[in-house]
Amino acid sequence: MRIGIIDADLLYRKRHRFPNLACMKLSAYWKEQGFETELLLDYSQAGEYDRLYVSKVFTDTFVPEHILTRETTVYGGTGFFYDKAPVLPEAIEHHTPDYHLYDQMVKEHSEGEKKKKEFQFYTEYSIGFLTRGCFRKCSFCVNKNSTGAAPASPLEEFYDPSRKKLCFLDDNFFACAGWEKIFSSVLETGRRFQFRQGLDLRIMQKRQMELLASGKLDNGMIFAFDLLWSSIFVTLMANKIGGLQFGIYRNCQISSRVFHTAVAALPLTKANRSDFE
Repeated sequence: MRIGIIDADLLYRKRHRFPNLACMKLSAYWKEQGFETELLLDYSQAGEYDRLYVSKVFTDTFVPEHILTRETTVYGGTGFFYDKAPVLPEAIEHHTPDYHLYDQMVKEHSEGEKKKKEFQFYTEYSIGFLTRGCFRKCSFCVNKNSTGAAPASPLEEFYDPSRKKLCFLDDNFFACAGWEKIFSSVLETGRRFQFRQGLDLRIMQKRQMELLASGKLDNGMIFAFDLLWSSIFVTLMANKIGGLQFGIYRNCQISSRVFHTAVAALPLTKANRSDFE
């Protein structure tokens, strides 16, 4: 049986440069069953496969209707179903990804050093979820029906030692009760790492910041926040610990007077407040 795999975001979004994790897991699973898998780089040859898998992450990614209505097509992902996207079967969800699915595409488009960096997530990173879920229930988020964060996959499930970096797609890593034990497995690899989806500033404490700073951060860190005080919080904490570079979705340039006035108003616990004194 020949199996075709379509990363719809890659085909529609011309500047998209991130592999689809579900596609890589599907490829790996079916290869293990003895079948041939191939990543399609356009829709013209879709009819040549016994089964066609189509996945997309973004809701505005266009997929031709005649592809989706074929009897041999199976499609899924948040791009199709948003917060109601069905999960992969257990055997596929917990399969090591096929990191070679995109090899031909990368080879054809990554000539030159600048281009190689553009495709680095396809060639240099082990990618997966250490945890899944979030307790925030934000109305705009695909996790709005989630009740909390929980362990998803052990690192060894998607870690490829031949790849020099790690990329985590966790929704709210530090909201998971067992985050510290899970994070220890990351530090033990000695690899550079990043949390691609960002980390929740509103639950950050000194212990989390210290452990992040003790590891090999890959191009700093990304944090998500909804309130001004969150920016102040991480700035102050990073300065307290030292050696931690970070990025935030909003840059707040404020005077020293405003800064200290805002710190006094932060909704911190007594234990956290002592870190700023």
